[in-house]
Amino acid sequence: MTQNKQAVLFLQQLKLQYPAAFKRNYLLYSMLKTQGILDELKELLPWIIAAMIFVSLSMSIHQAIQYYFPSMSDFRSNSIAVLSIMLFFMLAVLVVIKQIKHSSISLYKSLKNTPFKLAVVILLQLLNIAFLQSQFVQSVLFFFAISFGFVRFYKENLFKGESSSEQYYVLQETRRICYWSYKQMLKAQFKLKLCTASGTKQIQLKEEFTKFQTLHIQMLHHENQLCKKLKHKNVENYLDELMK
Repeated sequence: MTQNKQAVLFLQQLKLQYPAAFKRNYLLYSMLKTQGILDELKELLPWIIAAMIFVSLSMSIHQAIQYYFPSMSDFRSNSIAVLSIMLFFMLAVLVVIKQIKHSSISLYKSLKNTPFKLAVVILLQLLNIAFLQSQFVQSVLFFFAISFGFVRFYKENLFKGESSSEQYYVLQETRRICYWSYKQMLKAQFKLKLCTASGTKQIQLKEEFTKFQTLHIQMLHHENQLCKKLKHKNVENYLDELMK
């Protein structure tokens, strides 16, 4: 039996054992998985989606600001619209980073500094509004904000050339149960803190917490092993493979 079939069977067993883990438990990252660094036209898809959503949204906010504040300059109203999108990215990134932290060890290591990078972009945008007032600088900063706040999370690259869509599915479903087990662990811990009565109820809650904690650790390890099998460790490793 191949490792792929073993992984699929293991996932099926988990779905039978923990069906709640796959209901209303959504991950807000890695919707698109690509091989290597540049995977042809797939690289354009998140940028097209971002342009359709966030560029058009910033234009709508810009028009709304001009409507309600007609005395405000065109640049300032446009820059405030762009800044509002950047701030939204920051809030969204904090939520997504938390999901990644508790569902993918390797991906968290590569993306954990993204909020700091986005914070620098926001700070530069504030300085641009206050001093430079440059439309070109604002466009460049908006590009980086979309990259850090959307594209990097929508798309996950560095997958090996022999990886398949079935393997991507198994990996993402594994991450879902990782995050679900973490949430169940927190719920059990919260119930345990609220439980004032000692005895059977407290013992049951402790056992429930231990069960989900063990499951969470087990699934994180399993997810990490899948990543090692399906992905290049980093860009340097990917380039070394190309040179062979």
